[in-house]
Amino acid sequence: MTRDLSSLRSQLRLRLQQLQPLLESFLGREPLLPGTLYTLRRRCGKPTCRCTQGELHASTVLSYRGHGQTRSITPKPEQLSSVRKLTDDYRRFRKARTQLLCLQRQMLTLIDRIETARVQQGKCQFEKLRASASPSRSRR
Repeated sequence: MTRDLSSLRSQLRLRLQQLQPLLESFLGREPLLPGTLYTLRRRCGKPTCRCTQGELHASTVLSYRGHGQTRSITPKPEQLSSVRKLTDDYRRFRKARTQLLCLQRQMLTLIDRIETARVQQGKCQFEKLRASASPSRSRR
């Protein structure tokens, strides 16, 4: 039982170490932009354009939620690197959040197991104390 408890404590310490890098993500000061940048390929509709032959026009589009619905805009080419950094930082933040949630669940499970083991130890210790105590008389 003591070995199991020691192992549980070690596992909990390991989870705690994994928590530190995640906290760095949350404590950052970089702005975040929820959205996705992707390349959209489409036809322009001109009958003599190369896109009618299969060479579609490509443009990078930002898709985001605004006013309760999905919206798309085409950032200017000089804005693309800044917008990409904002959306990538947001994606990293959300990934860290998901990892934190998973770690919290694992930690709570370990803490519950530690509690159960320690309560069992406490009950065993109490039973030994009771057994070694002199029998008491009942009062009438």
